[in-house]
Amino acid sequence: MAVRLPRPSIAVHADPHPVRRVRIALVRRIASAHASVTTGRLLMPVLAVLDRLLPPSPLPALRAELAQGVEMRLDGAGAVARSALIGAGYEHREVELLATAVRPGGLFVDVGANIGWFSLLIAHNRPESAVWAIEPIPATADLLTEHVRAAGLDTVRVLRCAVGATRGSALFEITSDNAYAHRTELPHAEHPCGGRVRCDVAPLDELWREAGCPRVDAVKIDVEGVEVDVLAGARALLARDRPMLVVEVQSDRAAEAVTAELAPHGYRRRHHAGVLPYNACFYADS
Repeated sequence: MAVRLPRPSIAVHADPHPVRRVRIALVRRIASAHASVTTGRLLMPVLAVLDRLLPPSPLPALRAELAQGVEMRLDGAGAVARSALIGAGYEHREVELLATAVRPGGLFVDVGANIGWFSLLIAHNRPESAVWAIEPIPATADLLTEHVRAAGLDTVRVLRCAVGATRGSALFEITSDNAYAHRTELPHAEHPCGGRVRCDVAPLDELWREAGCPRVDAVKIDVEGVEVDVLAGARALLARDRPMLVVEVQSDRAAEAVTAELAPHGYRRRHHAGVLPYNACFYADS
């Protein structure tokens, strides 16, 4: 059974428009009640209604208190802020499942850590374990580092690179919402320009070996379409440690590709109430 973690507290800066302010307050109250009544097993129809009730983005800036002394600032124009409001927390069931898998002395690897929601929560709730927060986009990694330092979580190591099947570099498209920055294949572009930045890429197996092959208990992967590449570069780690995986898969085709990559390694997908449809949980056969 998954551990139960307290849900974050979400504070919203005042909206200058009275009607929007009332709608935001109403969504916060309903979202909190929904999470409480369902014990975190959020119902998608309710989330859809709350999303329609919430005013269109951009919303006012948010401050999320993930735990005592662990806070982060959220851009009201971003998808994370919106999801956190309607869900009374961001992908909270997924965090609980990952925290359940992480044991003292183990490592949680957050591939595509963004500004650190998963990394901060796991580090706070599993203080005897370590966290790798992997984020390639420089501005996003800066904010991630700021959140980690402010929380005083010295078990979190921020790695400023992307993860893939082989070592090299890749161009990333920078979007207005840092949740959607993604790789783009532009082989003739030599330098970052406009909305693009070049980032180093390393296989997870290489990063793992360079660190002395620590025991990995759980991995979260949110990489906007290159999930199979990440898994292909982590086969040695998966074979030895058999970590629990949460992988974002934005389509049926992506889910099938990830399942096909993991099946030869003895991994099977398991469905959990409360996990959002685009997140897939995989466990190694015992």
